[in-house]
Amino acid sequence: QKTETKKDSKKEDKRDLTAPVISGTADKTFTLGDKIAYLSGITATDDVDGEVDVEVDKSAVDTDTPGTYEVTYKAVDAAGNVATKTANITIEKPAPVAGTYQALAEEILGNITTSSMSTGQKLRAIFDYAHNKIGYTGTPYDGSNWENEALLALTELKKSDYTGGDCFTYTSVDKALLEALGVKTMWLENENSPTGDHAWLLVDAGTGWYHFDSTRMYDGFECFMLTDSQVQDYINRGNSIYRRDMSAYPATPSEEFSY
Repeated sequence: QKTETKKDSKKEDKRDLTAPVISGTADKTFTLGDKIAYLSGITATDDVDGEVDVEVDKSAVDTDTPGTYEVTYKAVDAAGNVATKTANITIEKPAPVAGTYQALAEEILGNITTSSMSTGQKLRAIFDYAHNKIGYTGTPYDGSNWENEALLALTELKKSDYTGGDCFTYTSVDKALLEALGVKTMWLENENSPTGDHAWLLVDAGTGWYHFDSTRMYDGFECFMLTDSQVQDYINRGNSIYRRDMSAYPATPSEEFSY
């Protein structure tokens, strides 16, 4: 019995109790739009099994939104020993190039907002700027390309502090300034409206998608961070400009936006 006990002890001593070692993890920074190779340069070595596979949990990363996110790397050897390591992935907006709509939007946003403002207050500042500085003329600069429309309109706004245009102009300027703020936007266009074509945005500043449209309406209606229900109320009053295929877009929260 003593001999058997000694043999069992020796077997016990030979058990693999050491987790693999993960190497190559580091905090990394990427630009919006970059393809992220999370496992590039990451390896794991075990003292018994040699090289073992590494998995990465990147579920916390939102590649469409600038910010810093934590990822977790995990390696498991044949004996079930687990090793984990974490690293930060930072996603940044691309640096604006002089003469582009992004550079103009960054400059104007810096002039109309302050660091002490809440996100909601900055959204309102963007709305008020475009609503008050763009007169409705019914004619865009370039109705085929929103980036070029934003560039032309923002160039004139910087030069003269006022410009004209139509809903395409308002929406292009809105989108450029909101991008500079770092919030998500989605372009919408109406359908089957007898009053003509119309474009506007859905905006998500972290609390869900809301309707955003700085266009000056003939009846004074303001579409600032409105819910689907609020927009539908406007439609029900006989204003078809926001008719759309609702199934093609995400629903807004039921709660009205507050800031």
